[in-house]
Amino acid sequence: MKENTLYIALEQSILVDNPCITIGDISSIFCKDKNVDKKVRELQVTHLPNTTKAQLVVTVLKLIEIINSEFDNLTIETIGNSETIIYYDSGRKKGTVKQKLKICLLMLIAFFGTAFSIMSYNQDSGTLGLLESLYTLFTGDSPDTLTSGLALGIGAYCIGLTLGMIIFFNHGINRKLTDDPTPLQVQMRLYEQDVNKCIVIDSTRNKKTLDVN
Repeated sequence: MKENTLYIALEQSILVDNPCITIGDISSIFCKDKNVDKKVRELQVTHLPNTTKAQLVVTVLKLIEIINSEFDNLTIETIGNSETIIYYDSGRKKGTVKQKLKICLLMLIAFFGTAFSIMSYNQDSGTLGLLESLYTLFTGDSPDTLTSGLALGIGAYCIGLTLGMIIFFNHGINRKLTDDPTPLQVQMRLYEQDVNKCIVIDSTRNKKTLDVN
């Protein structure tokens, strides 16, 4: 009997909305024999509890064990991660009112939190005095509270700060200025990787990982 080679690759994490998890749901599969490819994708890995949200760490060895229990003459080549984190969310496709309210609340917290941080920094660093000195330097006149506030505070500082943040974070316009990921996206991806590593370690220590016996 001709021996086939199956290639299997795991992502670091994946989000699903079906509690019945198959190999095809959580991994990329390739095999020249299309029948084998299809059957492997349909093999069930586990069935998550009847909850709204859940997470589970599955190792590639567990997938190999499941595949070998169904196929005898099949060589398996693994690519990428040795385990994957399954995030299950049954309601992720539903834009409920509760989710929209959460988004609005987060936006308000981010807005006022950022504003408070900027004002605190300006107060500590003496930004007002610096703006008054710059006003005197460029105009030669003593700073008037209203005039200097409008000219430098609003015209230069506020507008300049806004434009600087838009350019730096590469957001705020319909089209990105470059195709490079923004600094915020980079930091979010690094944070996501750290969280995934922590989940894998904790799951292994607590012996909750779906692994070979």
